[in-house]
Amino acid sequence: EAKLTPLAMPNGKRPRFDASLVLLTRKFMALLKKAPNGVLDLNEVATTLGVRKRRVYDITNVLDGIDLIQKRSKNLIQWM
Repeated sequence: EAKLTPLAMPNGKRPRFDASLVLLTRKFMALLKKAPNGVLDLNEVATTLGVRKRRVYDITNVLDGIDLIQKRSKNLIQWM
């Protein structure tokens, strides 16, 4: 029996998580790399990515938890 990987599902489609949160995280990281001094406004990120701020918080909570970013204020984060 073959093992299923996230890119090889029986129906030929990617799992939902791969198409949404992983893709959003990659786009978020691209924005962060381009940000002056590594500082991002989360309101601008949500607008640029076309998602609700809740989805941006999903990303920032994980990155904050592993000490890659820190919150500077309510809407600003900074790469560490």
